[in-house]
Amino acid sequence: MSRKAQTDSGETKRGLIASATEEFAEYGYEGASLRQICSKAGVTTGALYFFFDSKEDLFNSVVSPLMSELPAILATWIEHDIAVICDGTGEPTNVEELPDGLAELLEQYPLVPKIALSNRDNPVVKKYLDAKVAEIAESIESRMVKKDGKDSDGFSSRLLATMSADAFIDILASDDDHKAISRHLTEMSAFVRGGLEAALKK
Repeated sequence: MSRKAQTDSGETKRGLIASATEEFAEYGYEGASLRQICSKAGVTTGALYFFFDSKEDLFNSVVSPLMSELPAILATWIEHDIAVICDGTGEPTNVEELPDGLAELLEQYPLVPKIALSNRDNPVVKKYLDAKVAEIAESIESRMVKKDGKDSDGFSSRLLATMSADAFIDILASDDDHKAISRHLTEMSAFVRGGLEAALKK
């Protein structure tokens, strides 16, 4: 393939992803139209299927660049609060800037948090969030057991992890500026610490 053909091919794929991002943000996964996506991108449906196997494959290409990074950022955030409450190490989260790498991701993929929020139960979104939520819950549970020496059914840990993940995505999906997002994340962190403290006092 010539360099020009490769360039044209890359531009076509990027155009489809850009068009799909707008379509998924406006109509959600179920309501999005592949025909409309192709029309906005100025290509045929045949061109779309040259690059993507299915609507789900296209959706994955839209959300994966951001969603592959967000759960790890959330986990790092929550891990800090776990250490503060359960291990007595470090200071409570009180950020004036977004966590490392988050601002750049939001600048590059501004619509993806909205897409993820409105498609939380989509298998593509779930695969990124659910595994990390389970990991966060396990970390919370192990620290709680270690601190108070009591076994539990894991309900509080799963609840805190799930609520934190959903709140994290909800905050990022807002139209607030980075300063406001930082403030909301700090408030979320305080709720997480409060939940951990309450669970430990049970």
